[in-house]
This record gives sequence, C-alpha cells and structure tokens, in this order.
Amino acid sequence: MRVDTNQHVASDIARYAINRLLHIREHGLTKKYRVPGAPIVFIVGVPRSGTTLLYQLMAQHLDVIYITNAVARYWLAPLWALRRGDGQRRFELRSHLGRTEGPNAPHEFGWFWQYHAPMECSHHRIGPELDAFDWESIRQELEAIAGWAGRPLVMKSLLAVNYHIARFAAELSGSLFVNIERDPCFTAQSLLEARRSRYNDDRMWWSIRPRDVDAWIDRDPIEQIAHQIGDVSRHIQQGLALLPSDRFISLRYEKLVANPKREMERVARFAGVAFRHLDALSNAPLGTANRRRLPANDFARIEVALGSEGLIG
Repeated sequence: MRVDTNQHVASDIARYAINRLLHIREHGLTKKYRVPGAPIVFIVGVPRSGTTLLYQLMAQHLDVIYITNAVARYWLAPLWALRRGDGQRRFELRSHLGRTEGPNAPHEFGWFWQYHAPMECSHHRIGPELDAFDWESIRQELEAIAGWAGRPLVMKSLLAVNYHIARFAAELSGSLFVNIERDPCFTAQSLLEARRSRYNDDRMWWSIRPRDVDAWIDRDPIEQIAHQIGDVSRHIQQGLALLPSDRFISLRYEKLVANPKREMERVARFAGVAFRHLDALSNAPLGTANRRRLPANDFARIEVALGSEGLIG
C-alpha cells in the first residue's frame, strides 16, 4: 500500500497547530497547579535493560501519575489532556522496542523532550548545550502535573535523562531516580535484535547515542553495542554517585521478573507511595527474556566486546 506522505505531513502540521493553541491554556493551568519541588520519579537504565517493564509496573501498581499514549499527543498541553482523561490504568504488559500498546499505557513523551531539550547526533550534552535546555518550562510543566495529581509523576525518558542525572537532580529539587540493571550479555543481545527488527541492518545505530558516537560509526556492530552499554552505564553510575542515597534506588531486572511484588514494594517505599493491587503480582513471576537467541559465535563475540569495556570479567 502506498504511503501518502502529504497526508502525514498535513496531520503533523495540524497536530502541532492544536498543541500551539492549547499551550496558551496550558500556561494558565501550570501557574495554578505548580508545586515547586513536587516529586518527579525518573526511570534510568541502559536501553533494553527492563526500563519499559519497570515503567509499566510502576504506572499500573503504584499510586503515581504518568504520561499515557493518549496524553502524549499533547506535548505542549499534557496537563490539559490529563485533566480530560478518564484516569483508567487498564493496559497489557506488552511492548515492542519500548513502545507500549493502548491509550492508557505509559509513553516516553519524546515529543515533549525534543521540544524542550532538543538533541542532535549525540544524547550526551555538556556545558552550553545542556544549559540550552528550557529548564524553566520543564520545571513548570512537570511540577504542575505532579501538583495537580497530588502524587509523584513517573517518567521514563532515557534519551533526555541518562547522561544528565546530576543536572536533572539540581534543576528539579523533588526528583528521584530509579535505576534498573540487567545482565549486559542479554542487554547486548536485545540491542542487536532491536537493530535488526527496526532497520533490518546490524550497522544502523538504535536508541541512545554516546558523545563519541562518530568515532564508532565504522566499528563492528557488536563492538558499537558494547561501547553503548558501557558508556551509558558509566555515566549513570557517575550521576547517581553525586546524589544523596535517599534520592535513588537500583534494581536488577532478573530480580524484578522473578519476584515483582517484592521489588515493587521496594520502589513504593522509596517513592513514598501506596502499592495498588498487591494480589495481581503476588502469585506468578513474570517471564524472563534472558535466553540465548543468537548463534554461539555471536554470543561469544558479545562477551569479548563487553569484556573490553570492563563490563564482564
């Protein structure tokens, strides 16, 4: 079937126009509901480490507010859209490369971040590049959403936050960080599969890009992925190390899928929120994706590349 490019362009223009009009109303709402220092909980972690599953579980089972797929269409007026929503949390724990299904499922809100914190080539910004983020608008919007809801706002925005934890912590005084880690061998396998699924090309970079990405463009794809994991992991740990211990918590993907009730209780205590529908997570563990799916020689190459990054012994 032929894709009508003009129709897509017209739709995008119309959506942007609607957002610009609603932004005028949004400004009044943020002034009314903003609570400086309101709690904002950011999920951080290497892509394909379980961040989407954690986001879904927090959205479904903790007493928090989050951006849904339906609300994400209004990136310049999310509070306006949230106030019009039905408040339902019904969605399936399904996703594909971080994209969830259904209007009530959690969204990464990439349009919001691209508008307020635009990034080219690399997602690791420093100095004036990081200063150029519209921090005041980010604060106003996120603190107003949490203030209106009267409970923490949970967000998964890896491209915006992973490399800039310390700056987000300084700009948003109520921010907290939930870090999830996974066996790097299976993370690397999943990143390679993501390239194949999204682009049908091992050499096409997928997701977060380190600052030195250009130096790795012509390297072997598995080496690229190992460096991607290593660079992101190191910067997350460096960022968290600058924070007081009560502003972050770390989880293991393997423990989360084996005993989701116990791990989500830890997150609930950390965030200071109630745990919803305990019985839904009490009986059966979630299925793990930690299974070897690549040929043995590819998996061996992953282990060598991760070893060169100091990620495995």
